[in-house]
Amino acid sequence: MVDTRVPHLPNEIMYEIAGYVDDEDILNLRLSAKVFECITNDRFATTFFGDRAYELSPEGLEALVKITEHSVFAPHIRTVVIGHGGKHSSAKYHDLLDQAFRNLAAHGNAISIGLRRVHTAHNYRPIHTQGCQPMVNFFRHKMLAAALHAQLPLKDVVADVQSDSRNRLLASHSDHWAGLLADSFHALAHHNQLRSFRVKFSTKSSDFTKPSYTLLDLHDRILKVSQTGDRQWDTFMPYGSLQTFREIHLEACDMDYDWFRIMLRTSCQQLESLSLYNVHVKAPWVTAPTASWRSLFRTQIRSLSALKSCKFGKLQDQDGQVWLEGGDKTIEASTRAQVITVLSKLSAGIRTFELDG
Repeated sequence: MVDTRVPHLPNEIMYEIAGYVDDEDILNLRLSAKVFECITNDRFATTFFGDRAYELSPEGLEALVKITEHSVFAPHIRTVVIGHGGKHSSAKYHDLLDQAFRNLAAHGNAISIGLRRVHTAHNYRPIHTQGCQPMVNFFRHKMLAAALHAQLPLKDVVADVQSDSRNRLLASHSDHWAGLLADSFHALAHHNQLRSFRVKFSTKSSDFTKPSYTLLDLHDRILKVSQTGDRQWDTFMPYGSLQTFREIHLEACDMDYDWFRIMLRTSCQQLESLSLYNVHVKAPWVTAPTASWRSLFRTQIRSLSALKSCKFGKLQDQDGQVWLEGGDKTIEASTRAQVITVLSKLSAGIRTFELDG
């Protein structure tokens, strides 16, 4: 057998190989061969720079300027998020931000801008109920002002909140702070040049291994919740309950029964995709006797008239009893006809059945 070196394979094969690699592994793939570096530039720029938070320092913002000057990467940048610790800063960042935003404006792409609260930032401070004001001031007077001055087309505002809560079942003071910060950013997002608003809450889970994650994307109308306790729903649901969602995905989390009913009622005619896996329904003592998955499927979930796909598995009732098993017993539907069958069966309490292809 002939030992064919990777760089000598035809480019068509290289493209096919790269297509099977997950986004999080693209960086390692690029290091393996020069040809992979060339053919993955677009994906690398889109995924890596979309999730990166630039440090709030002269060095960090100078790096941002250099990236926005890069002939290959700059055209693919769609998000600029600055890592902020929550303290006042006297440094002059406006000029660097203005230069970076002018570079991006030259490409004509709509850009999302915002802040990420970073615990390791040099200006980090333990937060309290008034701790969000320095971040809001920085965004308003430095970041947003620079974007408007550079005539940068704006897509939406990103508030990426890293909470201090160690117990996903309980809300901490920083969860309430997160709500204040999100509320302030939401007010700024109503600027006539901004199209929408996204807020992401991230905490550490109770076992310190899996991050608690909530994404509220009001642009694409998507809600994603993972590893989150029912108390933390109070942080973001004042926004979620007022929105009409196109997609809702809940996984490995406790769910507030009352909030979820309100959310489904609001989105009943627009919701197209619903995924519920390893979700434990919780309710206050007033509604606890009627808080069950059977009740939800018989009322709110069954009336989702626009639903095109769904996934249900490992659903637990208020008392901890598994109402619907997971694993190979997980129920998935990918067509409207299948969805109708699933909802009618589950609302009738039938949890074992076959779906037509």
